Amino acid sequence: MSHAIDLPDTPEVRAQLDAAGAESMKMFGLDPKVVAVWEDGYRSAKDEAQSFEWWYFDMQFDDGSTIVITFNTKPNTAPNGPLKPSVLLIRRDAKGQSQRALLESDPGTFSAAAESCDVHVGPNWVRGDLADYTMHVEGDGCVIDLQLKRGSPSWRPGAGVSFFDKAKTDFLAWVAPVPYGTVTGTVSDAEGTRTVTGTGYHDHNWGNQLMGNGLDHWYWGRAHIDDFSLIFVMLTTKGAFGVGSINIPTLYLAKGDTLLTDDLVPLHLATSGDVPGPGHQSYPTDLLWTWQSGEESIRFHITNPEMIEALDMAPDEPAWRRAILHLTQHPMYYDFNADIALDVDVAGVKASVTGRTLYEKMMFR
Repeated sequence: MSHAIDLPDTPEVRAQLDAAGAESMKMFGLDPKVVAVWEDGYRSAKDEAQSFEWWYFDMQFDDGSTIVITFNTKPNTAPNGPLKPSVLLIRRDAKGQSQRALLESDPGTFSAAAESCDVHVGPNWVRGDLADYTMHVEGDGCVIDLQLKRGSPSWRPGAGVSFFDKAKTDFLAWVAPVPYGTVTGTVSDAEGTRTVTGTGYHDHNWGNQLMGNGLDHWYWGRAHIDDFSLIFVMLTTKGAFGVGSINIPTLYLAKGDTLLTDDLVPLHLATSGDVPGPGHQSYPTDLLWTWQSGEESIRFHITNPEMIEALDMAPDEPAWRRAILHLTQHPMYYDFNADIALDVDVAGVKASVTGRTLYEKMMFR
């Protein structure tokens, strides 16, 4: 269990966060109010030998099936190494049966533009401009062509960067070009070609250090319920800047095309009902997220998780080195679908809605 401390909601903490955010925005050349198209371009191109990067998409179709597609420059467990481009493809049918394939390609087949999202890995590609994305993926016995249209505002939490050293050289960064969107397209496999429609999400991550160097674990999730789009994160550090382990929250809540709040400081997470999971790890079956700022409040309660993926996140090393690592650490990634109840009383909007959420727990210890 984590004994990390939450960020206190005080004027001093907010001033420090604002100052750090302003410095980071200046460092990365960001507009604090607008996500630019270039922010979904190749961000680690100038330092690709010491960094990793991925463009992540997940789609939930009206027929009950899902597809997750991630374009990777290299494994995030090996940032200090040569390009090893791949596309991770996870398909799940309406009956809950999953197929996972890593479509690896020669580094010479990889390209990515700095000006916008335009990524190629072998025969697979994705292009987009924040508002609209088109992608093509082939392999593992299928051909997928999809179009994703943004339905809620593109967003990053402040500068979208978390530093893990005082010199601000070790970092993990992200932006969410499509917190919620609509999807159309076709999926062809041995059973034929079917037209799909549904909803989707896209975010983009990059960094230059092993994520486990600075983080103990995180929860990340997203949901679209009625007209509400929600992104929620809780990063727990291993001990930062001499003050011990800290919980770093992130929150995005929009209604339609209007951002209601992304004030992260009031967000807290309480978990309970831990059960054992694969890889010598555990996960809670009850996650209560609360946000209170004056008379405004947000509450979302996640229950009845159904695990849809469990991955061993140990570095891509020879079996004997992985075995040694597993004597002391069991880095694991869990992915879930779950029920969510959302209560909103913020920015003049009051509502209580229920639906489903997709969320993950990433563990590095």
